[in-house]
Amino acid sequence: MAIDTAMLTAMREAIADLLPDTCNTLTVTRIADGMGGVTETWGTAGTAVACRVDMEQGMMAGREILTADALRPYTKYILSIPYDTTITTDYRVEHSGATYAVTSVNTEQSWMAVKRCQLEIV
Repeated sequence: MAIDTAMLTAMREAIADLLPDTCNTLTVTRIADGMGGVTETWGTAGTAVACRVDMEQGMMAGREILTADALRPYTKYILSIPYDTTITTDYRVEHSGATYAVTSVNTEQSWMAVKRCQLEIV
């Protein structure tokens, strides 16, 4: 079954009503420090972006990783944002006092009604 432009627009409007929060999207600028290293500065690319953040459910949602010779648990999150929001895996997201790295962006949907990203807390 195909949908027309009016139906897709209605879907996008309905989803927009289901995004209860806002977040900021961040991009990085890297500047050489003159000693062979790089300094990263994160700046705000988008403010008050309508969103919804959910903890990912399922077997792979939470696991322990080895960091600095210690096990550290982490949890994945799913970010839902308007379909036309600019975001890539080079971005970070600020939401409710936490900062997340964007690990994937779903941009290959047949009908782009909402954009979904996987997040990990930084």
